[in-house]
Amino acid sequence: MTDSPRVFSFRSAGRIVFGPGALHRIGELLAGMGAARALVVTDRNLVQPLEALRASAESANIEVTVFDDGEAEPSVDVVERLVAAVSGDPIPDVVVGLGGGSNLDVAKAAAVVLRHGGEIGKYAGQNQLPGAPLPVVAVPTTAGSGSEVSGAAILSVPADDSKLAVVDDRLRPVLALVDPELHCTCPPTVTRDSGVDAFCHAVEALTIADWDQFPRSPEQPWPLYQGRHPLTDALAIDAVARIARALPRVLNEPNDLAARTEMAVGALNAGAAMGNTGIYTVHALTYPVGAFTKASHGACNGALLPAVIDFIEPSRRGECRRIVAAMGDEGPLGEVVRRLWSRIGAPATLAALGLSRDRLDDVARIGHGIRRLMNGSPRPTSLEELRTVVERAYGESA
Repeated sequence: MTDSPRVFSFRSAGRIVFGPGALHRIGELLAGMGAARALVVTDRNLVQPLEALRASAESANIEVTVFDDGEAEPSVDVVERLVAAVSGDPIPDVVVGLGGGSNLDVAKAAAVVLRHGGEIGKYAGQNQLPGAPLPVVAVPTTAGSGSEVSGAAILSVPADDSKLAVVDDRLRPVLALVDPELHCTCPPTVTRDSGVDAFCHAVEALTIADWDQFPRSPEQPWPLYQGRHPLTDALAIDAVARIARALPRVLNEPNDLAARTEMAVGALNAGAAMGNTGIYTVHALTYPVGAFTKASHGACNGALLPAVIDFIEPSRRGECRRIVAAMGDEGPLGEVVRRLWSRIGAPATLAALGLSRDRLDDVARIGHGIRRLMNGSPRPTSLEELRTVVERAYGESA
């Protein structure tokens, strides 16, 4: 294959519907898609949103089947249980994910397996789907993961404490329905960690390698992730400003709908940016840290972000200054982020997450080996340098 001209592109969910109370229109929206049967993927903590969704869908004569065995940081086993639970049922017209990023990712994985068969691991990697999955509708109940607009489903593999990523533009939901009212009952720790996750997405999107320098494979002429470009920058810097303003507010006043709406827009914009740029060192290290500590994905990202920023800032001084200005603060970005984490009570070190010091070498080695992420770093990083970053993130002297 000859080299093609360097270009950037932008993709997101097929349609985004946003606003307080939007969930009550989901029946109308599903009917407009021609759906008659919907499989809803959720968990047992979301009784009221599920009932509202079901009432709206059934008022539009849509048959609803519910799988409510979702879990945080879901494993491939959840997908297997889901497929077994609906075995013998008619294939749904649409799979609706209701909940945080975990439930949305399970919904995406189910949409793949129910359409194409086999186990989800068969489709791991980038652009390995043989065709489109079942249509996915995403209804996030947290402001954080960005899964409602991304083309990725991330699952854990308990057998070896690894992560499995299915990445394909066709996995992007056909509809993202974002209703900030659903976020008002989100528990404080989940609100905080989800918001930290969204903030990390925005910062990584703004500081990742540029689109015209981003590593590319000749086998992927239209990669899902392509580095930062002007469209993603606009979304990500807006997300930084909104989240820095709104996250402390929603933690102080959980029922502040205006602040919840601000957070929902910020997380949506961060997810739309990250879903095109990709992510790099923070997330590469989060995978082993999460496996070793069982801490939430957002908490792991937050504990790693300041040390990663300290390392890459010499290669991204202008972008880091823009982020600090958008946050309404002054100083090196790593220190500004540490101050924000202190203000909201977020874990700021790996030691605070409970990571054992004797795991630091493993974290660096595993993270460094996740080349699909590490290759996007704006500052090339040796294993020895990454070990130093991990040591700094640990936060306690030897």
